[in-house]
Amino acid sequence: MANPITPKMKTGTIGELLVQLRLLQYDIQAAPPIKDSGNDLIAVKGWVFKTIQVKTSAQGKFKLRGLKRKKYHILALVNLNGENRMLYLDKSKIFLIPKKEVNDKASYTLYELENMDIELTSSRLNKLFKGNSGDSIPHGIRCNPRHTTG
Repeated sequence: MANPITPKMKTGTIGELLVQLRLLQYDIQAAPPIKDSGNDLIAVKGWVFKTIQVKTSAQGKFKLRGLKRKKYHILALVNLNGENRMLYLDKSKIFLIPKKEVNDKASYTLYELENMDIELTSSRLNKLFKGNSGDSIPHGIRCNPRHTTG
């Protein structure tokens, strides 16, 4: 028998997977790192890489204690919408906050987040992932095929 999955673990995993799916809708690849270093996801768009911390709630309240000290670029707050074992993905909401805008507040409510204009949208993602479009390789990443080691 495998180790049991706690309700908290299940909620968190669903939130992380939903963030991955929604980012993919906007051509952003995201995956969990191979080792759990404290970042939930690493997201890539072109040559722009962002680490994402995901917090998920089904009650509309997000506890943020200790997040200011963690290392990440974007905080994704996921509010799951559903009842019992039914989950309404299209009614679930994702809010994205750059780390520099995360304050020392202990928690956020869904009402507060809905009034902050930070919901996951195309324009929000373009702002958070702005940078090189990926059409060319940035300086310092080029490789020289004639250079060999050994």
